[in-house]
Amino acid sequence: MARTDIPAGRTETTAVAAPRTTTALAGLVALGVLLQGAFAGGFLSGHHVWRGAHETLGDLLIVLPLASLVVGLIAARRQPETKSVLASRVGLLVLLVLVITTGHAGRGLLALHIPAAIATVGLVTRQFVVASQAIRR
Repeated sequence: MARTDIPAGRTETTAVAAPRTTTALAGLVALGVLLQGAFAGGFLSGHHVWRGAHETLGDLLIVLPLASLVVGLIAARRQPETKSVLASRVGLLVLLVLVITTGHAGRGLLALHIPAAIATVGLVTRQFVVASQAIRR
């Protein structure tokens, strides 16, 4: 459904509370997920030393989207953000909980673990881009 309150030729701007912090946290999550893929490749190829790194980093990654959500909620009092940005913060937290939970379940839920990790990359990339654009405005 098209929005009628936006003039033709103009795009809707997305307000982000604490855009610099949001960009930094999203970048760290993206880096962490990239490292998770490398660690998983290491232990799946037979180098079991990488399994501990994969599990530890996976458990620690939950702190970043949780911090992003808290920062967004606190900063939104001074600088409101659009509902889609808040939804992406909540969604990223939920996705990472799913990734961690399915990861600890072992190979039985690998069919959910990997797609959820890939969806995490997509959502965190969107969060990074939207917050970066908000900085430039």
